[in-house]
Amino acid sequence: MKEKYKFYIGERNNPQLDKPYYKAYGQLSIRSAKQKEKSLYGSMILTSYDTVDEYSIAILKLNEKGLKVIL
Repeated sequence: MKEKYKFYIGERNNPQLDKPYYKAYGQLSIRSAKQKEKSLYGSMILTSYDTVDEYSIAILKLNEKGLKVIL
């Protein structure tokens, strides 16, 4: 069975920080995305996007809100 790939942005929440930061992962398999959500401290919540356009727009919107996105 062929793995499905989507584009992912992770929201990293750390109790020591005032607001979350974001990590743009690009295209990942669903299995790889689930592994990235595991965190020893704080939490990581991934949001998936079906197309590169949706993914790029989401990054732009986060930047417009003044939130840090690590590429």
